[in-house]
Amino acid sequence: MAQSEPVRARMSHRGVVSLVTLVIATLGAALPLSMVAPTLAITADQFGTTAAESSWTLTIVLVVAATTTPVIGRFGDTFGPRLVMLILIPVVMVGLAIAGLAGSMGEFIAGRTLQGLGGGVFPLAIALARCAVPEAQRPLAVGLLTGTFATGTGLGVVIAGILVDRVGTQALAWLPFALLALAGAMTVGLTEAPRADHQPLHLGSSLLLAAGVAILLFAVTEAPRSDAEVALTVGSLAAGAAVISVWAWRVVRRSESAGVSHLRVRALWTSHVTSLFLGAALFATFVALPVFIEVDDNTAGPLTPATLAGLLLLPATAAMAAVGPLSGILRRRLGRRGPAVLGAAATVIGGIILAAGAHTLPTLLAGSVLVGAGVATGSAGLVNVLVDVTDDDTISSVSGVNTAARQIGGAFGAAGCAALLATSGDEPDPASYALAFGLIAVLAVAALLASLLIPARQAPGDTNL
Repeated sequence: MAQSEPVRARMSHRGVVSLVTLVIATLGAALPLSMVAPTLAITADQFGTTAAESSWTLTIVLVVAATTTPVIGRFGDTFGPRLVMLILIPVVMVGLAIAGLAGSMGEFIAGRTLQGLGGGVFPLAIALARCAVPEAQRPLAVGLLTGTFATGTGLGVVIAGILVDRVGTQALAWLPFALLALAGAMTVGLTEAPRADHQPLHLGSSLLLAAGVAILLFAVTEAPRSDAEVALTVGSLAAGAAVISVWAWRVVRRSESAGVSHLRVRALWTSHVTSLFLGAALFATFVALPVFIEVDDNTAGPLTPATLAGLLLLPATAAMAAVGPLSGILRRRLGRRGPAVLGAAATVIGGIILAAGAHTLPTLLAGSVLVGAGVATGSAGLVNVLVDVTDDDTISSVSGVNTAARQIGGAFGAAGCAALLATSGDEPDPASYALAFGLIAVLAVAALLASLLIPARQAPGDTNL
């Protein structure tokens, strides 16, 4: 009997095919989330709009991803993640097609809005992976999917940076379109995961969260503009805070009546907070580096700024891809919270290098690699924490909340970084660069502090969520 255990734990051919399918779907959904980051100025010129208006092509997709992913995860738990994914993928493809054919900024943003729904693919993939692979292989599968999601986010920036000068911004939609078309066809053959009892979807709460986040992002985006009215900025901040407060009150009241709450499970809420700050640090990096390269002609050299920005982030993306699958090994060696702490610590070091370095290519490269590898390691470790304390029939919802936290953090990290860079006007100066890179370091430190709060061992009540 002892000799049969390794055989039983070996992944079947069907499991391998299922995992490959989920990797392709996750990659196709992740690419659009960040593709426009290095092309904001180019997009503004292409459609004849301002840089502030162009920044919404990035933030809108993150806001939509953040606020809809938990709902999509709940749909997956209730109706089956395979069925929901088969419906979701064509919708995201429609958004990609609209953006690829857009003739105006409004059409482009409309397409990007639909693309944000792709954030829900990741929690659905996690749920399907848990059923497709043996329990002993789950940490590897989770790490692979998490690494793919993080890699796709970084790869989107790389692809955009390298190809936008040669292909154009709209044509960048067609690569993820092709990947999702392939994934959709392969998803038909996947085995459906267990379904939970019907649960309310709480669409009203999701809409409140979306409205509150959007209003706050508007305030953050408009604040540094010299012609922005103080009353408008302050009013937007107050309105956004009020809407978020109403949302939080609804969530707390609902959780108290339900008897089970993320707020009461320390392993979960600490993971969500850590994800929020890791996402913020990552997307702040995606915004700061391309803008720095674009303005500093000496750094770009013979290459175009967009191409150099892509090449600069390529090693970081490769690091994301490499460390994700290693999370299972790190989980066994370092314990439950070890990978999250290690990833956050690496992100801190990367942020410090970016903030305190001489802003030469070697320091920018070292900082971006550490931030990318750190976020990938930390994110994979956090998903393994969720898998440890969550049942199969609720993993889509729980991982959806975690993904939403990362996207909300990403939206505010990107908007905050862009706001700091805009404080000096149309062309950022060294002081604004220092503020933007310093923000990355501060966000990374916050992620590290949050990761240290994750329970090192399983505590009573930390299971069967």
